[in-house]
Amino acid sequence: MKYLFIDASENLTHIQTGTENGFNAETIDTNRDFAAKITEICDNMLKNAGWEQKDLTHLVVCTGPGSLTGLRVADGFLRTLAMLLDIPLIGIDLFKWSIQTLSDRNFEGEVRLVMPTLIDKAFEVKCSIKTMLPHERWGSCHKVTEGAAMQSIAGEGAANEVSGDGVPKISAPTLIEKKAIPSDTKTFGVRWSNEAAERLDPTPEALHKIILENAKSAKSGIDEILKVLPLYIIPSQAERNFKGGDK
Repeated sequence: MKYLFIDASENLTHIQTGTENGFNAETIDTNRDFAAKITEICDNMLKNAGWEQKDLTHLVVCTGPGSLTGLRVADGFLRTLAMLLDIPLIGIDLFKWSIQTLSDRNFEGEVRLVMPTLIDKAFEVKCSIKTMLPHERWGSCHKVTEGAAMQSIAGEGAANEVSGDGVPKISAPTLIEKKAIPSDTKTFGVRWSNEAAERLDPTPEALHKIILENAKSAKSGIDEILKVLPLYIIPSQAERNFKGGDK
């Protein structure tokens, strides 16, 4: 197995290559110019690994939540490459990645993960961490309404199911008021913090575990590739300006 991963959900771009024997992770400041640099970034990661494109067996993309432009560019680029190489494309969301990170730190108990979105809102995911990932399968999601769970297209193993091997129950994301995050549960902000949420940065080690597990059942083909859907949550500059009253 040889994989290439891209996370363009924020201004910093996180890239990772790996095999069953280990991984190499890098973070690059693309300075809001990710689209112009994605080809160079991928070429450099392959060169550092001593690989060519034809050596890749899996492509992996962070599906967010995050920047509309970054997620769209990364997903479109890796979808195209997966089709050309006829290899699987795996989607990893930041909530799943963060929960694996907490599990690796031996965290146990009820936990809430939050991530800011839509200016004054935040996505919320709840989980009871016991025996943990990576076999949990919280699927790609495609629709959200305030105060209601997202609709999952994952099918088998979707949100709110618990298997017999200790996999935790993970709620589907809901929108809450960012200024009104409840204090009844230990709360972590994904790459973000405020007075109610402790910052949590998902680790490359946790990502590697999830990728290796998901790769066992990943399939190639256009139907599978199109199931990998990004979740856009960070507002555009135009939306920010509108909210602030700028012309």
